Formats: sequence, structure tokens, C-alpha cells
Amino acid sequence: LKMFACKVMIKAPLERVKARFEEYKDMEFSPRGDWVLAEDFSGTQLFGWEVSGWLELAGEDELIYAYYDENMNAEFIFIQNGLCMRAYQAYDGEVDADEGEDPDIPISDWSDVAGYIDEHMT
Repeated sequence: LKMFACKVMIKAPLERVKARFEEYKDMEFSPRGDWVLAEDFSGTQLFGWEVSGWLELAGEDELIYAYYDENMNAEFIFIQNGLCMRAYQAYDGEVDADEGEDPDIPISDWSDVAGYIDEHMT
């Protein structure tokens, strides 16, 4: 089974982002303009969170989390101003949550999540 990395981008300074993940192992961080890309290469530490967990992690900062794998699991979370603007979670090809919409980031299925990661988070 090939594991894919869980990726989360937070619009905050690097040190502030690193501090939020200090209890996690094997995280890698790379600044991307105003954002920091944090990657969990285990593919397990950030997978399957409830939206409330992402809201807590984001705090007042913008956050985008995305994950997909070959087993048709896909997750996409977008948080802005302390609100979840978009939550898409599908497991084994079955949609578990599909809430909100963001005209700038059209996510409607597994392939959209994969495409977003390939375009913006690699």
C-alpha cells in the first residue's frame, strides 16, 4: 500500500506554523509566499480529522488541508476567518462530507482534490 502525504497550507509565519505541529513526527515545512506548506509523510497523523480539529488548528489563520490516495480516499478542508468554507471527505469512494463551496477552488470529487494537490501543493 503506497501512502501519500497529508498536506496542509497555513497562511502564517513559519515559526508559528511549526509550533502548531511540535507534537507531530516527520513533518516537513516549506514557506510558499505568505503561506507555509506542512507535509506529513506518514500519511496518518492528519488523516480523518473532524472539521472541528482543523478549525482549532487554523485559529485565526487561513488553512487549506488536502489528501488523496489510490484507495479513493480524499479530504479537502478550507478554513477562512475561523469558519469552514469547504469540507469534502470521501473514503473508499463514498462521500462522507460535502459541505460549503468555494468558487475559486472547485472541488467536487476525488480527482479534483488530486488535481489541486498536484497544482498547488507539490
